[in-house]
Amino acid sequence: MKYSAYKFLFPPRPETALPPDQLKRYERQGWCAQFKKNGTGTTIAISPTKEFFVMTRHGTPHKLWQITDYHKQQLSRLFPEPEWVYLIVEVLHSKTKTIKNVIYIHDIIVYKSQVLYGSTFEARQKILDEHLKKNALKETPTHYVCDPKNKIWFAKLFLKDFSELFYSIEDTSVDEGLVLKMLRGELGFCFSEKNDNQRWQIKFRHPCKKYNF
Repeated sequence: MKYSAYKFLFPPRPETALPPDQLKRYERQGWCAQFKKNGTGTTIAISPTKEFFVMTRHGTPHKLWQITDYHKQQLSRLFPEPEWVYLIVEVLHSKTKTIKNVIYIHDIIVYKSQVLYGSTFEARQKILDEHLKKNALKETPTHYVCDPKNKIWFAKLFLKDFSELFYSIEDTSVDEGLVLKMLRGELGFCFSEKNDNQRWQIKFRHPCKKYNF
């Protein structure tokens, strides 16, 4: 589907939460994992002329954060094509004491001015690999750093050792847990907050006051 002007699309995100004793089950079934950061779910659309449209996952403006000129400069460098791009990210800023103004990219749903309906999560990750992983300046246990000031991160993808990864988390104020995704999970319509994209994602979180998992 052609994407020729800005329109808000609801980001794919997990609704189902399961306890960590289920991690090995999904690992055996061939799912993949990314670290779940303690950030604010955000969408960033970039126009062909490098105009930026930033919204929370609810389609509302951020109240406590604003994208900087530096972010715009770096994202324009990483995605130089004169076509629409729509990134799915977590913004680490207001929820953490130690990390500020960081964009953690984990999915893409518009590329080359096409909404990627029907594309697999694996295929979309390959697009991000070409732009972000190949241009990474540093690698950490959870993500790639894609800019000189350590403000744009790209989530690493894991295919095994989910339990070990989950229990390796030391600071849950930064890493809440893991999000598991089906590699062959296809992007469905993004017109409403609850959509088919929830079926190919599951979250596994360390307990806190708000939830047990």
